[in-house]
Amino acid sequence: MKSLAKVLGLVVLAIVLLLAALLFFLTRMFDPNDYREQIQQAARDQANVELTLGGEIGWSLFPWLGIELSDVGVAPLDDPEQPLAQIGNLGLGVEVMPLLRRQLRMSDVIVDSVQLNLLVDEQGRGNWEAFTQAEGADQEAAAAERERAQRERDGSDFNIAIESVRITNARIDYEDHQSGQRLSIRDANLTSGALIPGEPFDLDLEGLLVLDEPALRMRLGLDTVVTFDPGRQHYQLQGLDLRVTASGEPFSGRSVDMRLQGDATYDGTANIAEVEQMRLALNDLRASGELRASNLADTMRLGGRIDIAEFDGRALLRSLGQEVPETANADALKRVALAAQLNGSASSLLLDELRLQLDGTELRGSLGVSDFERQALRFDLRGTQLNLDDYLPPTAESERTDSSAGRGGSRSDQPPEPWSDAAVLPLDLLAELDVDGRLTLDQVQLTGQSIKAFTAAVVARNGRVQVNTLQGELFEGRFELSADINSRQTPVTMTLNANLQGMDAVALQQGYEIPEQLRGLLNARAELRTQGNSIQRWMNTLNGSARFDVDDGALVGTNLEHQLCRAIALANRESLSESLGAEDTPFNQLSGSFSIRNGVVSNSDMRAALPGIEARGRGDINLPEQRLDYRVGLVLEGDTREMPDPACRINERYVGIEWPLRCRGYLHNAASSCGVDTEGVGQIAARLLGREAQRRIEDRISERLGGSRESDEDGEERQPDVRDAIRGLFNR
Repeated sequence: MKSLAKVLGLVVLAIVLLLAALLFFLTRMFDPNDYREQIQQAARDQANVELTLGGEIGWSLFPWLGIELSDVGVAPLDDPEQPLAQIGNLGLGVEVMPLLRRQLRMSDVIVDSVQLNLLVDEQGRGNWEAFTQAEGADQEAAAAERERAQRERDGSDFNIAIESVRITNARIDYEDHQSGQRLSIRDANLTSGALIPGEPFDLDLEGLLVLDEPALRMRLGLDTVVTFDPGRQHYQLQGLDLRVTASGEPFSGRSVDMRLQGDATYDGTANIAEVEQMRLALNDLRASGELRASNLADTMRLGGRIDIAEFDGRALLRSLGQEVPETANADALKRVALAAQLNGSASSLLLDELRLQLDGTELRGSLGVSDFERQALRFDLRGTQLNLDDYLPPTAESERTDSSAGRGGSRSDQPPEPWSDAAVLPLDLLAELDVDGRLTLDQVQLTGQSIKAFTAAVVARNGRVQVNTLQGELFEGRFELSADINSRQTPVTMTLNANLQGMDAVALQQGYEIPEQLRGLLNARAELRTQGNSIQRWMNTLNGSARFDVDDGALVGTNLEHQLCRAIALANRESLSESLGAEDTPFNQLSGSFSIRNGVVSNSDMRAALPGIEARGRGDINLPEQRLDYRVGLVLEGDTREMPDPACRINERYVGIEWPLRCRGYLHNAASSCGVDTEGVGQIAARLLGREAQRRIEDRISERLGGSRESDEDGEERQPDVRDAIRGLFNR
């Protein structure tokens, strides 16, 4: 037996020596460089590529089946002069013995000086598509490929392990002739640890991303620990640390630093990808949260949360090279913080359960974009108080209303500046707007006024802006407005419905620096329509109707009682000895309605109840020319108060007569433009003199006839028939 064992041992040794000699012979005597043409032809036949082997082919057979290549090029067969990929050096090795156990054990994979040239032509076809399987390929081969892929997913194929991968000096150039976009990844380097399915390994990646339009350079760095399981389609990145330093045109040449950290997972079986313990730094901005994407194979859904610590919004915009908006308050946007739940898809992102801190004000609700392509903004926000004026552009000194006119309006007779014909609305922006939102605040500062219980709801889409609700409490009263701007029509059309209730007219005029001309509690309703895109066009095309009433007020800057006394003195052919002193005209109630046609406001039913006097008004206000021509009739109602001037003495003959005043001038001096209508007063005086003369003649005739006046059944005096005939004669 010992002899047999010895013989077997010698046989085995001989076989090993023979194999070793054979391998030595193959590696030393067989040179693969002699078969370059055959290798290149096989690449044409089997892979549909033009393979270029510029350098020497080095190889080893045992214990590692290894290969080394240099100056390798790969190009499409139909365009061999435009290589898709070029490799400076490639080296890899496969351990032979594990192959017998269906295990693929690879040594370090080293690739140096790689360049990929990816090109999309005008028809949208990529140059890499030439390497894909041609149409009409053998169906059995396709089925075999699918079966093989399925075995790989099930983990029934080779068990693969790679000691490491090292790619250095890689470059990828991409050019799209359809869109004109060009980008490249330069100086890319990748290093990994041992790649074993189910086992974690280190991954280090760095490179430079360069875009031509817009001009942008981004230095990228990535460190993480990767765990992958292709069979289960499960990939995990632990300790993810992505660093980006960007500069270029989007940032106005500034350098921007961003860093993203966290743990990322992709589960292809469950169609889920998520990032947990996410930490984001963008210059001085700090955020944390988590992000989850589900249903990846169909309609992707996004969820998660985000918390952004308080930051200086103005400083952040400056650091990103963005223009900082000019605001009325230079400290606006300096204190911003946000917390919200994320909800969205591949085309939308909404912030639900939002808590937005804005310069000490907290807004709650929802905010987001429902469609990225349309930039469809959606919001529903509620808050306690907010000063919107702080975030509006500052008002230039020349744009502020001149309030030097004082009470009663201006006394100047100079014509006003004509209405501007400059465009007011940004029509291009309105055409692109897609907004549906609502803002509710306990108190808001807007146009210098403090508005309580403020609500605004707006819908803007396809060039049409609808303010469905704009309401609040202001100037001790309440307002409700709705408006519609339709820029889809030419010219632009606008409508406005307004309702004012119980507003303090003085506070309203003072609040907007309007010269004080009216006092009292104002109620008004208006329905207005206009066209165009300038103040001049709006005034020229204004149409609609309005109604108003004012209780317990006064006309400021004009004394209608004084004007009435002037009219009576004129009728008495006397002059007032002194002014009545008071500058205003108090009234119990003032009311009326207007019709508006092409900028001309017409009124015929104005009524004002003054002590002992009723005022009746009618006339026109020409808004395009900023002029008014208005007539006021003052009717005595039998007031027996003692008048301060003898020339203004009143007797019963003046009761019931409408004493005319006329306001004619510019809108800015409306109150001071009112005066006695001397022509109308002259007609009244003539009628009064005629009546007086008639009365005296009748009395003389009565005396001559010796008759006396009789009384009718109502106790009124009546003349005898002869006297009636004479009176009729005079009347004729």
